Amino acid sequence: MRLYIMRHGHAVLPLSAQSDEQRELTAEGEQEVAASARWLAAEVDGLDACFVSPYIRAQQSAAVALTFIDTDHRADLRELTPDTEPAQTLAALVAELSGSEAEVNRKKVLLVSHMPLVSYLVHEIDRAKQPPIFPTGAIAVLDFDPQTLRGSFKQLKAAERVAS
Repeated sequence: MRLYIMRHGHAVLPLSAQSDEQRELTAEGEQEVAASARWLAAEVDGLDACFVSPYIRAQQSAAVALTFIDTDHRADLRELTPDTEPAQTLAALVAELSGSEAEVNRKKVLLVSHMPLVSYLVHEIDRAKQPPIFPTGAIAVLDFDPQTLRGSFKQLKAAERVAS
């Protein structure tokens, strides 16, 4: 399976009265996600699934990304929140995937989540890779085996920076 792990775009700073779950994307964050999504759309001919953290900034990032990339299935996955254990996230992902083993292994799946989880997921899948620091809007590309929950890191594509 080809797994794409995206960190949400740049979000507003937390305010004392605002919960982390409610933070929204900035205009810069929307542009970062759009740039990364355009790159991903050029790499793949659609996605089989997109799973998204329930936090607002991830929801908004997925909405922007999916204007550039077609998907057969989009769902929220509460195990994509920032403090979830990566093994728990991967188990939840595999539970959500349907089809025969051969079908699942051919899937292209996008996860939209947060730091530090996105970094820890890369390391959990490819133990030889140190947890990378994801810029906002960046996408990691991995080959992933849903049976072993392991795979190999291919690249980290950062969003093009927007001129201020």
